[in-house]
Amino acid sequence: MNLRLQLLHFVVATAFYNTAFAEVFGYVAYNDSSKCVAYKALPACFGPRLPAEGLTGYLTRVIPPNACHAIENPPALRKASEMYIALIQGYDCSFVKKVLHAQQAGYQTAVVYNVDSEQLITMMADDKEIQQLIKIPSLFTGQSVSLHLQRTLQCEKRAYIRLLPPKYYLSPCQDNVKMLQETFTMQDFRDIFYVIIATISVMVGLSWYKRACKIKLHTYKQGDKYETCVICMAEYKEGDCLKILSCSHAYHSACIDTWFNTQPGKKTCPFCKQGVNTYGQAGEDVNEEEQDHEDNALREGHEDEYVEEEKYNASTVEGEGFDALEKSTI
Repeated sequence: MNLRLQLLHFVVATAFYNTAFAEVFGYVAYNDSSKCVAYKALPACFGPRLPAEGLTGYLTRVIPPNACHAIENPPALRKASEMYIALIQGYDCSFVKKVLHAQQAGYQTAVVYNVDSEQLITMMADDKEIQQLIKIPSLFTGQSVSLHLQRTLQCEKRAYIRLLPPKYYLSPCQDNVKMLQETFTMQDFRDIFYVIIATISVMVGLSWYKRACKIKLHTYKQGDKYETCVICMAEYKEGDCLKILSCSHAYHSACIDTWFNTQPGKKTCPFCKQGVNTYGQAGEDVNEEEQDHEDNALREGHEDEYVEEEKYNASTVEGEGFDALEKSTI
């Protein structure tokens, strides 16, 4: 039972770890009158975090698309509550420089997307001086956001989206060594989990097989489903010691032992001819009272044999003494 509880605790902890690890992702969500589409994204390791309630605004493709140089300013705001979100290609220069150019152009946040891939990358700052200048949040996402924007712009001038932060910030901004160590640790947990499952499966299988192949001793009671021993053809009586084979057929213990002794090779059931494993099986399921009863009966039997043998030896000696006396008299 302790092993099962430990296994359950391990499974729950692993599931929680996986769920929590997945919560590192934020989302880029697009809503219209008929549907809502959300794409996974990773928060950058520089700049402020997204607010807990998220950010909403108009997603706009910047010019130049990779934002490796100064980019054009977004359209003029019609309302103070409006916000423009820069959509930037993720290649040719550092992430922190792209976000800085978006900030300098007047964008309130930035979304950098991967080109020709959905793989998510944690945006790191390679320039500490520029990192200190970043005052807007940013995310990294796959190319699907860019493709979706292209389809949306065919019908609309701008795409109104919402950036949703991860439910839990679990420090995605780790150096590569720590991330590799965490990955290997998770792989080790998964391997250990598989080994535990395989071990338990083997143990359960062996336990089931052992029980299935075991010869059980049974003391017959009135009303049992067993009726007649097919070896001696005698009906069972109250207190008879039976042996039940793995095929569920029952016989008198002495009868089936005699039957097994007549078989030089593989032992089989005399009724259904199914193979029987007799090695180390007999007597394993007998309780202590039955075992003591058998031991006492066996001991009494040996004592009776010993008494009879002593009587026989005494009568033999006495007869030989009478013969010698007769001969000496003659």
